Amino acid sequence: MTRILIADDHHMYNEGLNHILSKYFCVVAQVFHGRDVISEILKHSPELVFLDINLSGINGLDIAKRIKSDYPNIKIIFLSMYNEDVFIKTAKNLGASAYLLKESSGEQILEALQQVLEGKSVFPQKVDERNLHQQDMFVKNLSLTKREIEIIILIKQGFSTPEIANKMCLSFETIKSHRKNIFYKLNINKVSDLITFAIENGIT
Repeated sequence: MTRILIADDHHMYNEGLNHILSKYFCVVAQVFHGRDVISEILKHSPELVFLDINLSGINGLDIAKRIKSDYPNIKIIFLSMYNEDVFIKTAKNLGASAYLLKESSGEQILEALQQVLEGKSVFPQKVDERNLHQQDMFVKNLSLTKREIEIIILIKQGFSTPEIANKMCLSFETIKSHRKNIFYKLNINKVSDLITFAIENGIT
């Protein structure tokens, strides 16, 4: 029987998925916090991991990078409430075998799992095109580019737009445009709110 690990911090969903899968597969462990996933993989050597994206502690995307780096033969099926293209593309790029929405039925989950075990990939065909800035903080954080994060760090450190332009060897207008995009994506209009966001999301 295929050995499966379930990682989801929503206890009822985790238990429900375990109930569905354990009828046909060997669920070797249930994990409820991101920091415990790798240690449980070491203990139980699963062949496949059902991985929630928005796990507490360490998000599922970062965990998937570690799994694929250290245990490339383990298959990953992402579970998520997010239907945005940015998550689906990231999941594919990380080497996941499937991306399932949490609204999927038990039958759909089992069907997707069977396809993955046959070597196929399963990803949503239709994605949600809503603006990311209207979504929650987890989505907002992921939508930021590397350069935008660098600018946020400098703003948090107290540097002005001209000073940031000088430090990054970019024009004043370019930094001004980046600032505008950052505020738009995060749906904020004050530097104090930006600093709060940076602190809450560990942007340092």
